[in-house]
Amino acid sequence: MENEVSKFEVFLLNRYMASELSGGLHLGKKARSVKDSFLIQKLTWHCMEEVRHAIVWQKLIKELNLPLINIHDSEKDEYFSHIGEIKDTIDLLVFTHIFELRVPFNFSMHAKWTKNPKIKNVLEKLIPEEEPHLKWIREYLKQEIEKGDSRIRESIEKFSKIEKETYCHDLDKLEQIGNEGRSFVKIIKDNLDEFQNSKKWWEK
Repeated sequence: MENEVSKFEVFLLNRYMASELSGGLHLGKKARSVKDSFLIQKLTWHCMEEVRHAIVWQKLIKELNLPLINIHDSEKDEYFSHIGEIKDTIDLLVFTHIFELRVPFNFSMHAKWTKNPKIKNVLEKLIPEEEPHLKWIREYLKQEIEKGDSRIRESIEKFSKIEKETYCHDLDKLEQIGNEGRSFVKIIKDNLDEFQNSKKWWEK
């Protein structure tokens, strides 16, 4: 059937939900420990946004009558397995920002690939909602760089390298999950250079 959702896509949807929830929990935990009022407000809002997105995915999974699965990085080889390398608030902001920079690209590729109109609709709805997340951290980091905080560029370089390596490794793993995995990864790899070669704000 045209709108049928494969086991592979069920896995992707549940992983999106898990990723949003995990990100929200880390941001909320940091919001409880910082003293700066601006960061308390923005981290709390960002936490809420991530959890709200997790609920969007959960509602979609339920609407499509698909199984709800807890996804964990059992092999400890994904981006979030490096969360222990975060040393301070700046690192957490960079870690989050680098991960979220990839999300609109990944969602747009999934939207192009999926045969299910409801999944496509949710993906296309969430893509522009990433921009406010990216904007506030980008502007905050820019201001801190202008104040002379040299750690930021070091953190960006470190987590950008980790994100690129773990993302490419993940694509290799997804490619092994049958025809669905191969077709999904092919669309991503066919368009990957455009994302990888685009200049990021800290490179301009």
